[in-house]
Amino acid sequence: MTANPWQPTSRHHTPTTLMEPITDPPAWTREELEASQAYLYRLSNSEITDVLDAVAQVEKRSPDLKGIQRKDFNLPIFGPVLEDLCEEVIKGRGFVFLRGLPTEGRSLYQMAAAFWGVGCYFGRAVSQNAKGHLLGHVKDLGEEITSATGRGYNSASKLGFHADSCDVFGLSVIRTAKSGGQHRMCSSVTVHNEMLKRAPNLVEELAFRFYRSRRGELPPGETDPWTRQPVFSVTDGYFAARGASSTLARSQGMPGVPDLTPGQQEAINTYNEIAAEIAMDVDFEPGDMSFVHNYVTLHSRTRYEDWPDAERKRHLLRLWLSFDGARPVHEDIVRDLSGGILEEGTVLHAPLDAA
Repeated sequence: MTANPWQPTSRHHTPTTLMEPITDPPAWTREELEASQAYLYRLSNSEITDVLDAVAQVEKRSPDLKGIQRKDFNLPIFGPVLEDLCEEVIKGRGFVFLRGLPTEGRSLYQMAAAFWGVGCYFGRAVSQNAKGHLLGHVKDLGEEITSATGRGYNSASKLGFHADSCDVFGLSVIRTAKSGGQHRMCSSVTVHNEMLKRAPNLVEELAFRFYRSRRGELPPGETDPWTRQPVFSVTDGYFAARGASSTLARSQGMPGVPDLTPGQQEAINTYNEIAAEIAMDVDFEPGDMSFVHNYVTLHSRTRYEDWPDAERKRHLLRLWLSFDGARPVHEDIVRDLSGGILEEGTVLHAPLDAA
């Protein structure tokens, strides 16, 4: 069996101050990880069997994914490992990829249940859209990210570097595209450090509480089509970053939203340029799962061409997870992200299709 390249970090936290270099474990570089693949955890045969047995048990009891909790997904062998990997995601490098789970001969429910059950060890599932989807389907439904309410996960569009609207996001790979769809990642902590070296004045610009489009999804009691969050923030000594991509641009022109200043626009451009420059390409394989801490990591995707046959089309599953205050985060971010996306009357469910 192929060796497991996984290596944890020290998980040692040094209190952070804005405008000073950050030395915490999430400040990784492409050069460090491309050679070692220390972020990749390969499951052993016994761990794979552990997960498949747990799926078989929940399938017998309750086909409803939404009802499955961590206590229902018993993993006597792999469970303690997942607890440690969760610590690494929250306090260490900021992400982990799991490899080795089979997809051949497995139903969509069985693959989704494995993903959901493993995800329960990393956090609590929250809604990803106003439809109340706790399980998302990353699949081309003909949308474009450039439209007013477009969502990148329902398109084949190129996506800029961003962070999802939750504490931790998870992906599970069912099928890959005919071509393209390259997954790219970088440390937003390292982006901060690089900006501090090259243009410290622009780091200060990104501490502004930027206006972000809500993409037409308004929480109960809210009337503004935008919300506000800083790109860079430090709370109780903990750094957090958000993306500076399409939601900022789409807020421009909305009622009550001021134009970006030249300094802010330059800072946004520099942030995204550095992210692309230092990013690491990560190749997906069917069966892979990833869990990523959104406050220290950015990700993107190249545009892709899909297979013409429906049964071969690119299909990833997605989870948005809350770690329920496991580390300090700016109050604007907690307000917007802790419960996921909810509108008046939203009903939570975990669909097995992309409707």
